[in-house]
Amino acid sequence: MIIPNRKFKMFYILFVWFYLTSSLGNWASAEEPQILTADEIEKGAVDHLEETLPWEKGSLEINVYYKGKDITLPPGKKELIYKTMGSHQKAGRIPLYLEIRVNNNFQKKIRLNSRVLVSQEVIKTTRSVRKGDILSNDDIHVEIIKTERPWKNAIRKIDLALGYEAARTLSIGKILIPNFIKKPALGNRGDKILILAEKGGMKITAPGILKEDGYEDAMVRVLNMESKKMIYGRLVDSNTVKVSF
Repeated sequence: MIIPNRKFKMFYILFVWFYLTSSLGNWASAEEPQILTADEIEKGAVDHLEETLPWEKGSLEINVYYKGKDITLPPGKKELIYKTMGSHQKAGRIPLYLEIRVNNNFQKKIRLNSRVLVSQEVIKTTRSVRKGDILSNDDIHVEIIKTERPWKNAIRKIDLALGYEAARTLSIGKILIPNFIKKPALGNRGDKILILAEKGGMKITAPGILKEDGYEDAMVRVLNMESKKMIYGRLVDSNTVKVSF
């Protein structure tokens, strides 16, 4: 049997001591409790709402309110499970709760409140508009609003309103929706127009009178002034109704 010298014995003892103290230190550290901060709770709720609400993240302003303090949890794998209370609220005041688990074991359930604002681009009137007026740049403008009640049917592009006719009187600051405007008539009831019929190389025309307001490429009733008969044709421009025969 070979007996190690004194220097080797000392090295071996130091090695064992270092290994044991390191292992014990890591074990003790692993067993220390963990802290769930109030900021972490609120941030997790914001992330949850951004992921689950039907709006673009960039359009959301979310504030979460947690009145409690930091929470001490046992060591282990932490899970934060957020759920909204009720399924219909998509903006405004949205209550939710957080279920906290460690190693899949229930620890605590807390309630949170939030306020969600949605930014929307809408078209608003800049002055009062009378029914029948044609909307111009002087009448409407684009505005970004923040609201707890997003407009699902608001007109968002100014091109979809410019040149349209007000279907009702609109007060200043009114957000436009499709029911408030309509395409202006290309021809109005009582207008004199030309009735045009074409077939092959043959072209027949006759004077007529519109019996209803007409829109571009739409079917309209027109009175043939020569035959005194009511016919239907397609309004191709403000002066012409095209009929088939």
